[in-house]
Parts: sequence; structure tokens; C-alpha cells
Amino acid sequence: MASEFRFPDVGEGIHEGRVVAWLVREGDRVALDQALVKVETDKAVVELPSPVAGVVGRLEVPAGGTVHVGDVLVRFGEAGGAPSGPEPAAPPVAPTPPPPAEIPAAPGALPP
Repeated sequence: MASEFRFPDVGEGIHEGRVVAWLVREGDRVALDQALVKVETDKAVVELPSPVAGVVGRLEVPAGGTVHVGDVLVRFGEAGGAPSGPEPAAPPVAPTPPPPAEIPAAPGALPP
């Protein structure tokens, strides 16, 4: 099941931070507690760990971007490896050819 990770309350009085650097890319498989991102607050630069094991589906805040407590930082895909997002379109199905036409038997021929 897809999930998301929101910027947590990292300290007393901290309401926002700036994404310094992403330590993962979209499509990467991550382990529980693996460092995902470095975020700078008024007081420090902190590395935020992954709350789940899975596949990074989408990074929602670019490096250098500001994030507020509660904003989605990253979305995770399915455990099977597919990033979250729209389902790919099904491949087109070739039409089934019509059955061959029956050829009438010649007069006087025996049935098969």
C-alpha cells in the first residue's frame, strides 16, 4: 500500500525547515530508518529517517525548498517495487480474426 512521510515536529518551536539535500532518489528502495533527507531548521541540520521500508515514489519538496511541519516530504510506492502514481495504460489488444468462411461442398461429395 502506498504511504507518505510528512515533515515531523523536530523540536520545540520549529515550524518549518529547508531541504538541504535528498539522500535518495525517486525509484530507490529504502530500508526502515534509512536516512532520506537533510533538513535545516533554525537550530540545526537534521537527517530524517524513513518511517517505512519500501520504494521512493515521489519527492514532494525540491532541494532548497521550504517545508512546514505536516507537509508531505516524500511518497512511497508499493512494497513490490512500483512507485505510487497513476496506473500505466494496458497494452492494446489485437482484434481476433474472424473464423474461416465455410466452403460449400461440391455436388455429390460425401460429408466429412
